[in-house]
Amino acid sequence: MSEKNRLVSKFSILIIAVFILLPAILITLKYTVWGYSYKKILPKTSYDVSIQMDANSYGEALYIKTYVPMSDSRQSIYNEVLNSPGFTHEVVSNEFGRESKWYIANADGAYHIDYSFSFMGKALQFNIDTMLRPETNIPPGLSTYLESTENIQINHPVIEQIYQEKVARFTKTRMILRAIMDYTYSMKSKPFKGLTDAVTAAKLNEASCNGKSRLFVALARKAGIPARLVGGIILTDGQKRTSHQWVEAYINGYWVPFDPLNNHFAYIPDNYLLLYRGDKFLFAHSPNINFNYSFNIKKRLVANPMLIEELHETPFNAYNAWQAFQKVGIPLGLLKLIIMLPLGALFIAIFRNVIGIQTFGIFLPALIALSCRETGLFYGLLGFVFVVGIVSILHFPLEKLGLLYIPKMAIMLSAVVITFLTVAALAINFQLYELSYISLFPIAVVTITAERFGRQIVEESFKDAVRLTFQTLIVAALVYFIINSRTMQAFILAFPELLLSIIGLNILLGRWIGLRVTEYYRFRWLMKASNA
Repeated sequence: MSEKNRLVSKFSILIIAVFILLPAILITLKYTVWGYSYKKILPKTSYDVSIQMDANSYGEALYIKTYVPMSDSRQSIYNEVLNSPGFTHEVVSNEFGRESKWYIANADGAYHIDYSFSFMGKALQFNIDTMLRPETNIPPGLSTYLESTENIQINHPVIEQIYQEKVARFTKTRMILRAIMDYTYSMKSKPFKGLTDAVTAAKLNEASCNGKSRLFVALARKAGIPARLVGGIILTDGQKRTSHQWVEAYINGYWVPFDPLNNHFAYIPDNYLLLYRGDKFLFAHSPNINFNYSFNIKKRLVANPMLIEELHETPFNAYNAWQAFQKVGIPLGLLKLIIMLPLGALFIAIFRNVIGIQTFGIFLPALIALSCRETGLFYGLLGFVFVVGIVSILHFPLEKLGLLYIPKMAIMLSAVVITFLTVAALAINFQLYELSYISLFPIAVVTITAERFGRQIVEESFKDAVRLTFQTLIVAALVYFIINSRTMQAFILAFPELLLSIIGLNILLGRWIGLRVTEYYRFRWLMKASNA
């Protein structure tokens, strides 16, 4: 080895050591001295929710009433904003929830209300003691949750018959509620407009969330377990008009959640927004008006409040910088994607240089993985393969026309756009909403891939093009799981100094001179011959 090569080698080792040791020292200090922990650094899921209400009324009094959320031990509500020009507004808290009321004495024309807030919830799972029996001494104030009502008819012969067939033989609280859940969940789920009472749900053997929940409450009350309806929204990205109802049963001093529509037993997910308790309607308004509403929901990743509150004054706290980005309109979710790209590129380098897997382009697998964040991996890869396959067919007639490269690529880009829109429209028609997000894929990347796929068929073979595509998708899938790992995201967000370690590891990979893993298999016959 020449003197120059020895110096380069020593310098490389020094750089690698600095780039790996410095982040390791900082991370150790954060954990041992500055109070960091895994629980504190893990980001939280937050939802931005907007409730839009529109009404038309002419010459009469106009009132609109709805329940709005409040913070408790399970859900945090913040960033509340109300825009309701022309209305008198008040908020009243009562036993059912937080009721928001809007009123105009003499309404004339169209009116709009926009109420928005941010929500952060916790999933709760309760363990019900298998030996527990329904309480015989109900605490004061809870007897109302054992009574029959107009829509929860616990003494009706239909309810009595179902109770005897499905529930009566059980004596322990958990088994009683399990039998009720199994029965109500097994009923056919069907959306109904308006109210479905317990008896109607039982007779039809099908119901929406409110019918199944009323039937669940009726059977629980008949078994001596206090139960009540709960109303709210299941938060998912997009626009919707559907609210949701589930159940709470009073067990050993706790109100325990159950959802007979989605089979959540003693469990409530973190995206369930609670708005009110009781057999109520979410909206009420004056008669003879044209009233419409919708929920607009956006899911996003936010810094853990525990990290911000407890560690905001500690040295090298990256979340102080992330919050500064958020203040200027750059969300943490976007920052997460940006800072995860180097990690994805590192694994691509490992797959290509150490393992020996070939791909279309150097960073295409990482771009495909990022694009799948909206569609999910399955629909993302399926849509990607379909669009590339369809558009790549254009390569052959365009080649025969002898077109210049740039006009040819412009035509293929137009074809990609048309195909994307067609796939998205068909996905929406067949209610494959995740697949409809295929239109968010980077159009230029898909266009270049389709052109390369067609050129690979011409210059090599169809088999070779398929092999290269398959390997690209395998790497993209592995990178997808890596960069979408909440653990990895949390560590990179809390410890951005790890990006230096990634640079150090890439320098190490850049000096790799050994055989790739696939080459050991490819040249195994030669190695056997040399060992003979």
